Amino acid sequence: MIRILIVDDSGFMRLALKKMLEKSPQCEIVAQASTAAEAVKMAAQLRPDIITMDIEMPGGSGVDATKKIMQQSPCNIIMVSSLTSQGAKATFDALKHGAVDYIPKASSFVSLDIASIEKELHKKIFYWAEHGYKSGRVGIRNHKLSTPVSRLASLPEIKPRLIVIGASTGGPKTLPEIFSLVECVDTPIVIALHMPEIYTESFSANMASRTGHRVLEGRDGMTLESGMVVVAPGGRDTKIMQDKKGGFCLKVLPAQEKYSIHPSVNCLFASAIESSKRIAGIILTGMGDDGAESGELFKRFHLPLIAQDQESSFVYGMPKVITERGLASESLSVPEIAGKINQWQGNKPSCYRSSPGKI
Repeated sequence: MIRILIVDDSGFMRLALKKMLEKSPQCEIVAQASTAAEAVKMAAQLRPDIITMDIEMPGGSGVDATKKIMQQSPCNIIMVSSLTSQGAKATFDALKHGAVDYIPKASSFVSLDIASIEKELHKKIFYWAEHGYKSGRVGIRNHKLSTPVSRLASLPEIKPRLIVIGASTGGPKTLPEIFSLVECVDTPIVIALHMPEIYTESFSANMASRTGHRVLEGRDGMTLESGMVVVAPGGRDTKIMQDKKGGFCLKVLPAQEKYSIHPSVNCLFASAIESSKRIAGIILTGMGDDGAESGELFKRFHLPLIAQDQESSFVYGMPKVITERGLASESLSVPEIAGKINQWQGNKPSCYRSSPGKI
């Protein structure tokens, strides 16, 4: 049985979440809280497996409650946040303090929105209940060095003209960890992170402030320049195109029906390979297998494709598929991935970085 604590100041919202979760006989609602103080007290008393946490509540925010719970009685906390820039910012603050995941909701939360998040809610509840709270899992600390995947370990080292990265669940935590260890950015980097619209702008700003790198949300027609780390805009799909000067630019498209999740890693990676055969790819933590289809292209053209290793992954789904299918050139930890990016960049002292990053 999965023991769940629901935290939300809205009675309607608590009831909606309760009805959604109770559709599964594996879910037991152990209690409901309407304030941050109640949430902290109940978490300590009841020790639930999962907490669904509202962002805005009277007398203290969900971020405050998350911080205190993770200090006193840590467990898996899933933020239920509004699809607004303020909700997105608070969500990334909560992830920084220990929340494991989030589910966005429309601010009005009408019945149509309830139906749209129910499937996602169950998927995340069951995943985190099965895998449990990863106490102290921070990729840059206390981590054993990984070993190369033998099949492609002999690939010649190249200096790529472009680096593409794909990530999903756990990505908002892992990406700042990696780029806090990246010395500088010379080669442009483009990231497809599964995230809804609005959230990627806040995530880009959050990552820029934490790492000191020039992190931007992508836009249609954007030219990719040295020093740029670009996050593909949420809820849509992004392609890499060649510009008239022989460089790269972005083409932002509406969410494409052929892809089940957006921004699609497969869409970004495949278009990058169409634009140049001097690229490198990285697949990070996440559920599902997005990136595997385009991973076949990396294999065909003998291009480096790094998979995050199991120990440092919050969710060993996407990188596991890449590794088990023999598509990864190496399986690396968080610090090793940062080291590989540094190696590809050439560690040029002129590379852009405003200040040292901090976790």
